[in-house]
Amino acid sequence: MGEKKRRAKTGKAITGKNLPYATMSIEAIFHLLDTELFNLAQEIHCVFIWTIETYLLECENFMVERNYKRHCRFIWDKLSGIAPAFTIRYCHEYLLWYYKPTLLPISKSYRGVYRSVFSERSRQHSRKPDYAYAMVEHFYPLSKKIDVFSREKRPGWEQYGNEVDFFQ
Repeated sequence: MGEKKRRAKTGKAITGKNLPYATMSIEAIFHLLDTELFNLAQEIHCVFIWTIETYLLECENFMVERNYKRHCRFIWDKLSGIAPAFTIRYCHEYLLWYYKPTLLPISKSYRGVYRSVFSERSRQHSRKPDYAYAMVEHFYPLSKKIDVFSREKRPGWEQYGNEVDFFQ
């Protein structure tokens, strides 16, 4: 993957503020996934995708167009957040769990252990919670794990993005 394909040149938050990293449109992200990653997946596989309220339906529609089935919408309560337009405080993100063509069974020892709503204080901007990584590792200890737009190296994961050492 070339650097230009991974990230656009500028990044803007929904609030219009400049972000400390470059961003891509949803269409560009899914084009990247289609051309460089989804085709590498095993026949039976799962996909976990992070999104926020603004992009939830668009993201779900892109997955349905690719014949994925949704298993769960996890909600990460970040215990903090922004209040755009001075209305309500958005303090959550979604982690969407999709599969194709059938759900890959999880490790028997972790059945029923994790909840669809979890709380972990957010840290640096765009840093994802350790809880989610641990969950995927527990569910699928022997499966290949790929982290797209990763900003933190993790043992047992393949990282893609131009900031994979950012939080080291």
